[in-house]
Amino acid sequence: MKKRKRFVGAVVVAIFVLLIAGSGMAQDKVIKWKLQDQYAGTGPQAGYLTIPLIEWIHKATNGRLQITRYEPGALASVRDTFDALKRGAFDVAFMYPGFYGGAMPEANIDQGVPYGWTDARAQTMSLFQFGFYDLMRKVYAKHNLYYLVSFPMGDIYGIGTIKPVKTLEDLKGLKLRAVGIYADFMKELGASPTSIPYDEMYMALKLGTIDGYLASSSALISGKLGEVIHHYLEPTTNSINCMWAVNLDSWNALPQDIRELLANAAPMVAVKNAALYSGYVQNAKAEAIKKYNVQFHTLSDADQAKALKVAVPLWDAAASKSPECKQAVDIIKETNRYLGKME
Repeated sequence: MKKRKRFVGAVVVAIFVLLIAGSGMAQDKVIKWKLQDQYAGTGPQAGYLTIPLIEWIHKATNGRLQITRYEPGALASVRDTFDALKRGAFDVAFMYPGFYGGAMPEANIDQGVPYGWTDARAQTMSLFQFGFYDLMRKVYAKHNLYYLVSFPMGDIYGIGTIKPVKTLEDLKGLKLRAVGIYADFMKELGASPTSIPYDEMYMALKLGTIDGYLASSSALISGKLGEVIHHYLEPTTNSINCMWAVNLDSWNALPQDIRELLANAAPMVAVKNAALYSGYVQNAKAEAIKKYNVQFHTLSDADQAKALKVAVPLWDAAASKSPECKQAVDIIKETNRYLGKME
């Protein structure tokens, strides 16, 4: 009887030891994720935003979460990345929301509405002071996605053109690359918008397929668009948002401590990375002037007022698509009222 008790006791101890060991092994297990990028690795979006965040995650988790980044089109096309991520074709993606506004209307607001965030400060305040970030987490969760980080990019998001454009009138009839709500904005201003991936703009401009583009001025340097673009129209229409979304099944499979680490710390790392990207954009503008003799023009105050008058109804149209869309637009309006930019 005593031997049996000792045997049972030994078994219990052994099981307890194995459970502890198993727990430790689970904590130390290396998890490997695939990340589909929508931007080329040679560009500033990957160089300042995604690659440093991958490196931070690797270090912060002591190598337990390792992320392999794939070039645009490697796992899914730019246009199909959103749907493929939802299905779990890969674990995480770096995306520009303007590419999937048709599948998720809130994305048209997540990318930043025209003149809604005119600098990174306004965007960051919307995200963390007025609740935009928490709202987007709820929205993306409906699509089996976890909204991990948002990059308040502080971009110069204006219009680059082959021929001089100095007024709103000059935009009429031009075929311009623009995506999401910005395509609607260009259409309302009399241009003819077309949606093409970021890394295909150079050849489209060189071949005359398009007359210009609405996107970051940094592409004048990073994408060598200064070789074919000679004019750029300011002011910026938005700070612009890019983000990381994680397939929800991949997210839930992470150990709890890694989920907590990423959920709490990764958004702040993204803000830091975005600030460095914003500095690059300003430097790229100066370099484009010096290297390619790109001429930067600024809309008159009267034309800026006209453009804003065109833009705000587009906000309201976007807000009508869902209750969450309205909440998102209300947050942007609240931010602008707080900053004294809107009554």
